[in-house]
Amino acid sequence: MAQLNLTLNQEEIQELLSSDNSEAFRRMLERTLNEFLKAESSEQLHAERYERTEARVDTRNGFYQRGLTTRIGRIQLEVPRHRHGTFESQLFSNYTRSESALILSMTEMVINDVSIRRVSKGMGQLCGKSFSRSLVSEMCKQLSVSYRNLEIAL
Repeated sequence: MAQLNLTLNQEEIQELLSSDNSEAFRRMLERTLNEFLKAESSEQLHAERYERTEARVDTRNGFYQRGLTTRIGRIQLEVPRHRHGTFESQLFSNYTRSESALILSMTEMVINDVSIRRVSKGMGQLCGKSFSRSLVSEMCKQLSVSYRNLEIAL
């Protein structure tokens, strides 16, 4: 398991202790998660940045940005890329669970014949992001077809 040490400077500590500390906590969470991703990458590659070892299995190939909505605000993750393999993180298993929970709740809404407008509103509340009605409608159509096929099979 990847480990990391986080160091706060005096300015960051004062910001955390101030009256408006939500922004400070958001930035600290963003920095912590990004450092965790870098540590996971080093663990998977069996080498730190710029380190040349016999045990190294791949090389780094930069980062890509991925947004994550949390209770304290939206943060930007810098996800490492590996040149010849794929980077896998424990953080993204949470995305998968969230996505499956979203699909399950949408499926339940489709089964109960909830209107597209209400499904769209519910998805917005679950994700913290709004979706167009046409996208929601298309997703509901696909879920409805899958549900009908399942009923026929049973």
